Amino acid sequence: MTRLYKLVTATASCILVGLSGGCAQDADAPADHGPASAEITKSPEGVTTRPTLTAPELQPPSQQSEYTDQGRPEVAFDPCTWIDDDAVVRAGLDPASRRRGQDLITEYTFFTCDFDGLHWDLQVDSGNASWQEDLDKNGAINEPLTINGREAMWVRDPHLVKTCDIHVRTKAGFVIFNTTRTFEGSEAGLERCDGVLHIAETFEPSIGADN
Repeated sequence: MTRLYKLVTATASCILVGLSGGCAQDADAPADHGPASAEITKSPEGVTTRPTLTAPELQPPSQQSEYTDQGRPEVAFDPCTWIDDDAVVRAGLDPASRRRGQDLITEYTFFTCDFDGLHWDLQVDSGNASWQEDLDKNGAINEPLTINGREAMWVRDPHLVKTCDIHVRTKAGFVIFNTTRTFEGSEAGLERCDGVLHIAETFEPSIGADN
């Protein structure tokens, strides 16, 4: 889609929702924050759920603002704290590069996390704009697919020759996996969408079956 492309396309999260009126973001986090600690979280019934990264600079902002549309569900999946380092390594990315991107808290909420790799960089956005809104926005440039049984689609913007998206449907809305090919990736002969399917398949289980 034409929204949410890495830092090379300026304020990515603001571009993502060409529909919203403002942008709220945290201060820039350091690119290399070192190992992040993790803890096991429990549901109200005391059932163990998933490890959650607890480094302060990785935590998501509040989903409430003066612009928040109260009719939309809150975003459950936060890519910066729910994707573990093992999955990041298996996706061909550097866990030490994990950092919060420009979270969007307006009419819509989008949590953003950035990762770097040798051949591609990745931005993951988890939001509560609806799947139908996403389909309407990208109808001319999407191609349906399934990721681990979950409804998804390719989004290939013809004007952005180094980036490629896979959007995955969630209960709250959708998650965007957006890769940007690096110079090294170009030198290695990679095509614009090489790697993104593997990344989406590797990270999708982190969303959680209930989300």
